[in-house]
Amino acid sequence: MTIRSPLTRVSTLGLVAIGSALCIGAVSACASEDQGNDGWWNGGKSGAAGAAGAPSSSDAPSQGGASSQDAGKTPSDAGKGGAAGKGGAGGASGGAGAQTGGAGGSVPAEDVASAPEQPAFLGLDEHCKLISDRNIDDPTPNDTHHRANLRGTDLGISVAHGNDLYFFFGDTAGAQGIWPLGPESLPDAVGYSAQPYSAVAKDPSLLCSNLRFLLTGGKTGNVQGDFAGTSMQPPPGHSIAEFIHNPAGPRGQNVFPNLPGDFEVPSGAFSFGGSLYVFYTTVNLDPFEMQGSYLAKWDTPSKGGKPDYRILYQVDQRFDSHGQLRGNFVNIAAMVEPPYVYLYGTGKYRASPVHLARKLLSTLDTPGGFESYEALTGTWGPADALAAPVVVMPAIGELSVQHFPAINRYVMMDAEPLGIIARFADKPEGPWSTGVSVASMADPLFALKYCCINNDCIGERLLNCDRAGFYGTYMLPDVIVNTDGSFSIPFTMSTWDPYNVALMTAKFK
Repeated sequence: MTIRSPLTRVSTLGLVAIGSALCIGAVSACASEDQGNDGWWNGGKSGAAGAAGAPSSSDAPSQGGASSQDAGKTPSDAGKGGAAGKGGAGGASGGAGAQTGGAGGSVPAEDVASAPEQPAFLGLDEHCKLISDRNIDDPTPNDTHHRANLRGTDLGISVAHGNDLYFFFGDTAGAQGIWPLGPESLPDAVGYSAQPYSAVAKDPSLLCSNLRFLLTGGKTGNVQGDFAGTSMQPPPGHSIAEFIHNPAGPRGQNVFPNLPGDFEVPSGAFSFGGSLYVFYTTVNLDPFEMQGSYLAKWDTPSKGGKPDYRILYQVDQRFDSHGQLRGNFVNIAAMVEPPYVYLYGTGKYRASPVHLARKLLSTLDTPGGFESYEALTGTWGPADALAAPVVVMPAIGELSVQHFPAINRYVMMDAEPLGIIARFADKPEGPWSTGVSVASMADPLFALKYCCINNDCIGERLLNCDRAGFYGTYMLPDVIVNTDGSFSIPFTMSTWDPYNVALMTAKFK
């Protein structure tokens, strides 16, 4: 999810993948929030942006470039894993990362001794690319281009809802029909597994051919149906404009009049009481950056209907006194641990530590009732109290948190200047381990295996590492316990160029 400057003048129509949305126009028209802080995922400012390619009249996507990414039964059984690397991330050809030094502490210095032992990282594997993207050159079994008019998207926040598994994606690019490749607002697609979640939990690779998307029912040429964008209904007495700054373009409005626009994207989701709840981020126009967050509810989820959410209330706000959580919860990862839902939040995008709050599940549909966690004292207090973060690393990107009973651990995964970092804890509050590196653009082995060659992104090759990076690491709800005593954590990982989501697995022992 990258915040960019508004598009004012577009002289060259091209598709440039940036963060959690696509930017239509010349590369120069696309800028992220606080550009001085985004070098860690750009591979440093020396990483060149690719030239925007013009849309083709054929099914082939534009080739325009994008701007620069049985286990131990108890915690004591886990290996001690090494410390995170100390250098800047940097892109494969984009120079050093903007921020150097260590990964940053996860807990205050006086609490380090109480942090859990960290499992040893054994390796990273790719299951598949979930989205078609450059489908013509590198077909994917999900064939999202023809099944759902879906050419590219990002994020992929997974939620188990009974025996169903849903995926909440960010800004999504189509090619024709109601979602043309052009200067219109990009909707947020919702996917699901065609296989029961009980089967996917045992074998995540089933998603490589069984990911489907909610559809509008329309059909254009050889496209079976347009994917359905998420529609938002504001609370009674409120306007959708209070929450969404850039609603759908003309064609989208005909189908989804309250469609979130570019930049308004999901950050976390969970299931409770027969409904699905989704935390959304929103933006401010002046200054143009992430502004706040709100909680929406999908009352009756269905794999056969359009995603239609009710906005319940605003959660937090950065720019005025209305931020009930002090502006630290603009991007929110949610984890349910009855009787609470725990919120792991960041404020300024990719320039914030991680704070922790919670709310009783019984009060979900009503505003207020949040508590903030003070990591220095280990106590819960009022929502607006000044509280120390649970992870003090000051440049956290998108994150996810899961509790895996099979390994008796809580796991946090996020993207940082040093790459993808996994942290472990024995309880929701932490303390969290210092973190182990799962993937780094600075790792030559990663580049050898996953970087495209001369814009050739076939097979396992995921991204053009000279101008792109990875982000949006969202763990699936269950860990896989292997017979050799190790465990594997499946997760989705987004790339900018190509604009795609890959299904990955990180293995630990």
